Amino acid sequence: MTGVAFLLSAAACSVDQDDVGLDERIGEQGSALEISGVGVSYISVDDQGMSHVTAWDEKAGYAGLCYAMARDRLFQMDAVRRSAQGRLAEIYGPGDDDSIVGQDLLARAQDLPAFAAARYATAASRTKRALQGCAAGVNQYISVAKASSGGLPLEFQALGYEPEPWTPEDSVLSYIYVGVTFDTLTWFTKLERAAVAAIAGTDVATTLIKEARDDVSMFDAQGNLKPISQFLVPPGPSALTATIVNPPPPPSCLEGPRQLTQQLLRMAPASGRASNAWAVDGRLTSTGKPLLATDPHFPHSTPAAVYLAQLKVTGQYNVAGWMVPGFPGFVSGHTDKIAWVPTFSLFDSVDLYKETLRTATGGGEEVLINGQWKPVTRRVETIRVKGEPNVYRTFRTTPHGPVINDGLDGLEAFGTLALKSTAGQPEWKVDGYFEMPAATTFGQFKAAALKQSIGWNFIFADYTGPYGHIGYQNSGLAPQRQSPLNALYPVPGSGGYEWTGYATNAELPSVYDPPSHVLVTANNRMVPRDYAPQGRPVHLANYWDMPWRAQRITTRLTTATQPLTPQDMASIQLDTQTTIGLPLRDIYIGALGRVGLPAGDPSAAAAVAALQQWDGNTAASSQGAAVYQMLTFILLRNTVTDVIGPDEYAAFAPNVFLTNQLNGLLDVLGNPRAPYFGIAEGVDAAAARDEAVRAALGQADEMLRGALGSDVSAWTWGGIHELTYNHPLASEDARFDIGTFAATGDVETVNVGGWFAKIGNLALPPGDFEDAGGLRAALAQDALSATRLVWNLAPLDGSLGVMSTGMSGDPRTCHYADHAEAWRTGQIFPIPFTSAAIP
Repeated sequence: MTGVAFLLSAAACSVDQDDVGLDERIGEQGSALEISGVGVSYISVDDQGMSHVTAWDEKAGYAGLCYAMARDRLFQMDAVRRSAQGRLAEIYGPGDDDSIVGQDLLARAQDLPAFAAARYATAASRTKRALQGCAAGVNQYISVAKASSGGLPLEFQALGYEPEPWTPEDSVLSYIYVGVTFDTLTWFTKLERAAVAAIAGTDVATTLIKEARDDVSMFDAQGNLKPISQFLVPPGPSALTATIVNPPPPPSCLEGPRQLTQQLLRMAPASGRASNAWAVDGRLTSTGKPLLATDPHFPHSTPAAVYLAQLKVTGQYNVAGWMVPGFPGFVSGHTDKIAWVPTFSLFDSVDLYKETLRTATGGGEEVLINGQWKPVTRRVETIRVKGEPNVYRTFRTTPHGPVINDGLDGLEAFGTLALKSTAGQPEWKVDGYFEMPAATTFGQFKAAALKQSIGWNFIFADYTGPYGHIGYQNSGLAPQRQSPLNALYPVPGSGGYEWTGYATNAELPSVYDPPSHVLVTANNRMVPRDYAPQGRPVHLANYWDMPWRAQRITTRLTTATQPLTPQDMASIQLDTQTTIGLPLRDIYIGALGRVGLPAGDPSAAAAVAALQQWDGNTAASSQGAAVYQMLTFILLRNTVTDVIGPDEYAAFAPNVFLTNQLNGLLDVLGNPRAPYFGIAEGVDAAAARDEAVRAALGQADEMLRGALGSDVSAWTWGGIHELTYNHPLASEDARFDIGTFAATGDVETVNVGGWFAKIGNLALPPGDFEDAGGLRAALAQDALSATRLVWNLAPLDGSLGVMSTGMSGDPRTCHYADHAEAWRTGQIFPIPFTSAAIP
């Protein structure tokens, strides 16, 4: 297996990173950094911009780690903090049509800072020490940067403000916001399911928001790992081959910012969920020891949505891995003894309660819960808006949680909705991340993983014994309810739908040393609906992703004819072969063979010929992929719009994950029935489906001609599917602008091509469609693998990694975009771990 290039060295940077605050004493451990009141850390930065931190004390180590993080990502950290606090309009202004104010209002309604403060207050002492050290490191960087000749990062200078001091609670808030970003799609899907059910009935809602089948779950109802054979699919064509190349030259550095204008890019997080993680033990690898891979999929951001660093606390542990900017816990990492990789487990960790309210005696409101009227708390907040008057808003909270209506318009039809989330509960914690680095066995790692509360699938490896060992642990808070309806819709808050507790640790699926020697997770269904490992029914999630990425990864791992190498792991991360593409293509070709081509479509014959020759790969250069994707998107749009109407589709398209929509399309294409495709009593169902395919092809071809011209041979997927590096100030200062490039992959490929949150634009009237950016805006890559990593501890310096942009968020350094071209072209760098390998 091939398909990825190793980059063995880095060209010298034309601009050195500003090491303000670092002592000039440089030894084997790096530059010395003394943090007031904490201690000394030593920081080295390797050729790829990754920071390696060493300290004798854990608190000082986290101080040094967060100093390095702030030096590289301070503005991103502050932007995440402000997103969670609802304070973006302070620095950006109101946004187009008050979009940024709207984002702030929704964040304020959720009251996340209060959750973070409460969770920090009850955190373990070790967690508090680490986060206190982190805050000290961030604040020291802020101080020395303000006093340095270069000043604060450029974004602060351009926007004209200074960051506030960092607190330990801010780090907890940053991690809470990760869960909120993912969970928002869950509760929006519950809203949309209720809306579709009201329009067309529950059967239609179940079909259009189609869940993954039980028979493709990773574990059975008793909690036993199922045979790997269920995940095998046709292998498809071989992967692309890459060669070893030198890294791209560092970016040029311009002088002086352009004048800041009022136009600001939106900072709202994209909705979606995806990631891939897998491990194979030494029986299947060239090293004779386990190999692991992780490529966390996040909303596309510039700089990348994760941060990569190493922390060595002398005498305790040595760990390298990725973390969320602002939160110094290693979500994925490796030490000299173990490694772990995660994917989001899609826990159903939020509920919407339709509250019954009345005016309380003496003023205010009360809410009815289980026959008792309880007080509704109120708070008035001020949203400061740059360049405009302040906005004042009253926000309410019931015993279930914050009232979302106070920060989100358009919910009147649902009633007054309170959002209950695990982040708002006292059981929620982050302590496990500060125990993971010291773990040396699966048992110790498992115990640590179960002390954090966002739903993750953790895949683990240790290197003991002749081949090492691999394991899996599901982790997080999984609420149990009185009713199964909570998982589907907003539910009455007056009683009968309350939480009854959480899945116990013993009820969360786990396995060690699987007989297949392979473990794969890709947000796919972990357990069936009747899961009851300890005898009682346990609910973990409803909206698992489809098994398609997991099937593709498993197939590539298990059909290899030679022992798997680290390069093979990285090659699989580049895979753009679809799992459902060829089955859908065959349905389309069959339908068109029966009803013929659309009349008046000059492109139809050539487009169908390209579709027939297509191999199922979504490479940017693929002609067949362009036809397939457009035909599929238009057919999906038509199918859903015909049933629920164009107005509801505008909300449905971005708020229901696209793979659930595609799964529904597969269902109705394979079993055409009313009310889809205009089918009614007396209508030939198969013929109606075929006619729908023909009509969609004509409309798809028309849009492709409008975007790419009349020469079908020039149509490519990358011609309409682009990646634009989206730093919020890129249009104001050229130093932030990395560019726009043809993109690859789609929503169901291992190398994800996006979540396509703007796919609903395809239903806009022509003028509005062009005003919204046309086809390229509708199909722009809005999510990607923020990093690609392969953990290989044999040898300890054998791991590989690449960022989607670079390690730094400051374009004045040479590590702002020095990974971007390598990431796009499938190249990857060695990651040094031992002191001898760190420059």
